[in-house]
Amino acid sequence: MSSTLVQPDCSAEKPRPIVVALSLPPLEKALVPVCAELAITEAYFAALRQPGDAQAPRLLLAISGAEVARQRRLAAAVAEMLPDDVELDLIELADDEFSETLRKSCTPFYSR
Repeated sequence: MSSTLVQPDCSAEKPRPIVVALSLPPLEKALVPVCAELAITEAYFAALRQPGDAQAPRLLLAISGAEVARQRRLAAAVAEMLPDDVELDLIELADDEFSETLRKSCTPFYSR
């Protein structure tokens, strides 16, 4: 599994990405204690697709409330749980339009 911290490209040249809620109950259940241990504030799974892009959607784990070291520990824990051929991007939610869209479109699987 590949996991990197990314920010979606929401520039004026590209159309806004489409955010779709994603439910992964076994993975969510396994990550709840990890999120609690790392003091993550909230965590969501989502799929992200650029309009007009024929590629498969990007899978996202969006979190808030964790410093970089904790984000890396979470990414490592997720990497151990997923098959090697699954790519999941870890993003940090902020006070921006994309993060607000994701929060409105998805339900957190973890929130403290």
